[in-house]
Amino acid sequence: MACAWPLQAAPTIPSAAEIVDLKEVGDPQISRDGGVIAYAVETPQPGGAPNRRRIWRVASDGGSAPAEFPAPEAAADRMPRWSPDGTQLAFLSKRVLAGQEDAKPALLARTQVWKTTRDGSTRQPLTASAGEVTSFAWSADGTRLAYLAIDPQSPERKARIERKDDAIEVGRDAQFTRLWVMDATGGNARVLTPPGLQVQDLAWAPDGRSFALRVSDEVGLGHMWYRSRVVLVSADDGSLLRTVTGRASAASLQWSPDGARLLYGQLGPYGHTGTRVVYTLADDSRVVLGSRWPGTMRTFQWRDDTTLVGVGLLGVRPRLLEVDAADGEARELVELQGPSRGFSLAQDGRIAFVQGRADTPPEVGVFSGGSVRWLTDTNPQVRDWTLGQVRDLTWRSSLDGREIHGVLVLPPRWRPGTRLPTLVQVHGGPADAWSSGWLGSWHDWAQSLAMRGYAVLLPNPRGSYGQGNAFTELARDDWGHGPFQDVLDGLDLIEAEGIADPARVAIGGWSYGGYLSAWAVGRSDRFRTAIVGAAVIDVGVMALTTDIPYEYLPGYFGSVLERRDAYDRNSPIRYAHNVEVPVLVLHGEDDKRVPISQGEQFYWALNFNEIPVEMVRYPRGPHWFEAREQERDVLERVLGWLGTHL
Repeated sequence: MACAWPLQAAPTIPSAAEIVDLKEVGDPQISRDGGVIAYAVETPQPGGAPNRRRIWRVASDGGSAPAEFPAPEAAADRMPRWSPDGTQLAFLSKRVLAGQEDAKPALLARTQVWKTTRDGSTRQPLTASAGEVTSFAWSADGTRLAYLAIDPQSPERKARIERKDDAIEVGRDAQFTRLWVMDATGGNARVLTPPGLQVQDLAWAPDGRSFALRVSDEVGLGHMWYRSRVVLVSADDGSLLRTVTGRASAASLQWSPDGARLLYGQLGPYGHTGTRVVYTLADDSRVVLGSRWPGTMRTFQWRDDTTLVGVGLLGVRPRLLEVDAADGEARELVELQGPSRGFSLAQDGRIAFVQGRADTPPEVGVFSGGSVRWLTDTNPQVRDWTLGQVRDLTWRSSLDGREIHGVLVLPPRWRPGTRLPTLVQVHGGPADAWSSGWLGSWHDWAQSLAMRGYAVLLPNPRGSYGQGNAFTELARDDWGHGPFQDVLDGLDLIEAEGIADPARVAIGGWSYGGYLSAWAVGRSDRFRTAIVGAAVIDVGVMALTTDIPYEYLPGYFGSVLERRDAYDRNSPIRYAHNVEVPVLVLHGEDDKRVPISQGEQFYWALNFNEIPVEMVRYPRGPHWFEAREQERDVLERVLGWLGTHL
């Protein structure tokens, strides 16, 4: 395909492999004194090997270069957390424990809590858990450690599996995650929660006498996202002290420094929205955060006893917010240059964060005194790439005049008057959103395409985040018609402005993005081709086969048994007979969120109708890919497919 920019100098365009090989930075944790930031770095590995996971550190004043904490080659380190005095760093790791190198089967789980000194010079395990450790927290005085561990399989269950007598009783054979408490010096671990209770999250009260827990009566994502509750339990014996809410969202729990208030997430009425709530123990009162702020609240942490700092999304721009715990009023501190991958606060008010910008993948920075200092440069090769232009875009919906936001990415040397082949890429969710910032990965195709001469429109139609809960809830009973018209209105805008070539427009996406792409080519003749990744095709069948069967689809469409007409009306399979353009279907074979039978339905429906369609199945592939070679293959196929059909 001919490039859209003048051939004055050869641009530096990364291959799909170079895009997926970018290191991912996240989980920044600043020490209490604000001097050092620990953070996680994940590096893709070739040949089917798992990603390399390491913890790094950097001085928050930029006085020293980032350094990796020493680790064995086979280690997988993550979740760094400073001790309250800042002298030690605990983390989760899959390092082999001493004495277990040749143990078959291993007596203890692979994932344990380890600790190291501030400079990383010494390392030792803290836990010796028989079950895999999934999370942990220091007590406020640093003398104890709490951790969550999955119950190991019983010897009887293991024996049954070995002799292939491994029938599973649905809802009964689950391994539950339980809360354990131990001395921070090691040993003396005791379990605090009973069998049959799933602990999803923990927060240790500052006085050390109680825990806030998010719990559910069954395991699985459905219960984690939709059927959990927040309770307070005694740190002595695990006895129930009170129930804070019976309808919690998956937001993390956070105590105020004085222990008088608890921050938790409250699930919205239909399951796909939520609010952040401050609960005061003394009078049982509750304050909803940011109820008058027009965007979507994300994550928060306590700055002091009365104030929280957090991140929200307004349109396509993330904001750093300050919120008053007494009345919930939000004040914007600064507009961020891209979505956050975590942040933490020092005692002196400095904020460590990881954030991507339009011209670079996420890196570690520190916010202090109204300004940002960038501290890391994990992917320096990106500076040599000729990146596309990232622009914010706003238009009005022709349905009801609502303001719709999106991002437009153009080739680096594009000039007005040059019409471009164009991809409309739809995000997942539908309760999610595109943000202005870094847009280059196996699932974010915009930069890879813009560098090759395409325009890419990234719309946030109704149902998205970024304009408050009421806007997100507009997708109730309408996944297709309303959101799709919002997308078409955005496409109309860039065609009218002489950017998109109407004869060369495609649509694509993953998950809900794949859904709306399948919907589009069955309901419109605007697109020359579609890329349908991990897509919901028959909404009613999906509701009864997904691993989140509770409030995800019923929250949008009601009872799948009583309102099957609504499910059918919103299903792309019902309009597959109208498709007349080539379609690429991509799907993981181990996708439990959207089972591969969904992709197969669309493939065979088009096949029977003799429409050009190709389907690629990815063995072992979950809903969100993790294997480097599969990620590379997805991006290469997207580039190749559009190069052929546009």
